[in-house]
Amino acid sequence: MLGWSGMVSISYDEVFKKIRINFLFNHPFLSVLALSIPTNFRKNKYSAFQTNGKEISVDIKKLEKYSNDEISYLYAHTLLHIVLKHPFRQKTREQKLWNQASDLVTNLVLSSFSKIGKMPLDEMLDLDLENKCVEEVYEILRKEEENNKSSSEEKKDDEIKTKPKENGKLKAYIYDKSKMDLEEVNDDKTNDGDREKLDGIIIQALSIAKKSSKEYQGMQIEIDTLIKPEISLQDTLKEYLTASLFEKTTTYSRPNRKFIHNDLYLPGSKKNDEMIEVFIALDSSSSVTLDEYKKFLGVVKDVCEGFYEYKVQVLPFDLKVKEEYIISFDSFNPLIEKELFIPKSDGGTNFDELLRYLKKSSDIRSDNLLMVLTDGEFEMHESLVCKTLFIISEKKNIKRFESFGRVIQFDL
Repeated sequence: MLGWSGMVSISYDEVFKKIRINFLFNHPFLSVLALSIPTNFRKNKYSAFQTNGKEISVDIKKLEKYSNDEISYLYAHTLLHIVLKHPFRQKTREQKLWNQASDLVTNLVLSSFSKIGKMPLDEMLDLDLENKCVEEVYEILRKEEENNKSSSEEKKDDEIKTKPKENGKLKAYIYDKSKMDLEEVNDDKTNDGDREKLDGIIIQALSIAKKSSKEYQGMQIEIDTLIKPEISLQDTLKEYLTASLFEKTTTYSRPNRKFIHNDLYLPGSKKNDEMIEVFIALDSSSSVTLDEYKKFLGVVKDVCEGFYEYKVQVLPFDLKVKEEYIISFDSFNPLIEKELFIPKSDGGTNFDELLRYLKKSSDIRSDNLLMVLTDGEFEMHESLVCKTLFIISEKKNIKRFESFGRVIQFDL
């Protein structure tokens, strides 16, 4: 609930009451947050609203430059930071750049909302960044900053200038520390009980948002990611392999014995050969980080653990299939660990080249499994050759592959 101090004037009391009533009727998921997230009034270091992901602090003095409609917008903006867990997702990233990335994503989400107030003139909106998660926007800003620093133009360390575009898609101003509304936090120090309570509030709010309006489609990637429980990659992988490769198929060559005595010949079931035969496409391109690549190699090593019979071929690729590093192993000739020394490249990614390579191969069948270990930084135009499992390390890329096959996302 909102906590009021003696410094808060009755006028602001009325402003916040009206804002919460507006949320209740027009954005019920924000109403859940506004009534559940503690709000305190005190002097903030940077912006009028600040959050550590668990509570909101409001600086009344800094509110004076904003209209009531702008205060409504900023309140919703801060609540979205909490529901999207922006403070906790910062991790080791640079604070100021992370604040800017989070603000850009939040303002894009709010740009599709109606009856949410008015965006202040000192906020940024860049429509070119639509459908990108905050981690992706951060990387875009970081690369832009590196390019600017390498240029001959001098740039003040505390200023990140955004250039206006003729089509008006970008509001121009300097992002300075006065707009930093996310406090640095250490999630490891969050009490388990507090975390569970906060997660419960967030999941409740996100569930309401997902069901209630098309306005919230801009949050869809974040909603799906945050609602899904954390799962073990290895457990999920084993479950998928077992279900997809050992499933029973119906056949009339073996009628169902339950009904033969009634002269009914219904199809029976036949269990497929109990051997997993897997092709593993290993993305070794430059966009895959070293940590991601190590994780991929670990998946290759562990994929057959627990299966009695298996046959695996590993196909490293970037712009083309790296034929000199293809390795094959099976249950009679197990993987030798030193064979997994497959270097990463500095090149791009062309998954179509891998698919073309497989189509020319006489080894692969439609009932085989292709497992793709990748960050998903590529487009696909060729048709798939068999059932395909994408194991994606970057959640921002999940959506583009869901229509092609099963997708598992894991966090490093």
